Amino acid sequence: MKKNYIILPMYNDWVSLRKVLDILNRSFKNTKDYNHIIIVNDCSDNKFQRKKYINFKSITILNLRKNVGSQKAIFFGLKYLQKVLKNNSSKATVSVLDSDGEDNPVMVKRLIKTANEKKDYFIFASRKQRTEGIFFKIFNQFRLIITYALTGRYINFGNFSAFSSKLLNKLLANNELCLAYSSGVLKNYNKFSFLKIKKNKRFYGKSKVNLKFLLTHTLNIISVFYKTIFIRSTILFLLLSLIYDQFFFRLIFFILFFSINLIFIFTYHFGKSNKLNLSLIKKIEII
Repeated sequence: MKKNYIILPMYNDWVSLRKVLDILNRSFKNTKDYNHIIIVNDCSDNKFQRKKYINFKSITILNLRKNVGSQKAIFFGLKYLQKVLKNNSSKATVSVLDSDGEDNPVMVKRLIKTANEKKDYFIFASRKQRTEGIFFKIFNQFRLIITYALTGRYINFGNFSAFSSKLLNKLLANNELCLAYSSGVLKNYNKFSFLKIKKNKRFYGKSKVNLKFLLTHTLNIISVFYKTIFIRSTILFLLLSLIYDQFFFRLIFFILFFSINLIFIFTYHFGKSNKLNLSLIKKIEII
């Protein structure tokens, strides 16, 4: 009997989460798999209204003591699962998706199926069509270009993914996943497969994504590769210093070099806190 663990980070959007669970429950109809749901409640104001889902073996709610953001919430969900599985870490499939409906829950089965066929690969949903406004699309293209220029990585995917649980220990060897799930996986693993999946519109309410969030998230994504940035920027600084030998230009280049690296090193070490452990889980509810 196959086991599937589905991790859903959530903050103050129980209505969308309920719809996601309803769709997942229907999609797993007539399957013999054991489907376990892990909801990471990122310190929401209200509580989950219980409901019976016949196609889920269990629903576990991890209630965090404080709001930490979706990336760290995913990290806590994976850390908890690692503890639950212990020595049976190779006998299940893990899926991660957002709980607002933008990651199409109907496609979870397809991701799981692909992950079972490619057990050594990390399966990501690569968004073939976005539904956001023009500002977000322009900023996202800018982010992709800057990220590629600084790190050499083209990160055009988010949290929606599936993989064999045997990869958990490798992925959680350090705390880099809590900075940015996508770049944390890229940094710690090297076998990937991508499925083109259209991104949905969120089910209810307005997106919590704003300019501040986009900038912070972009910094976190890039900072995971701060060592690569240091090497690339050092080479560029030396080349520019050879081309422009005037003191003024060299001073400007050095200030830029120092500032850029300081920002990403600080972001990395501040975000990748060693204090992130399971003690931040206030209460565990198993339904």
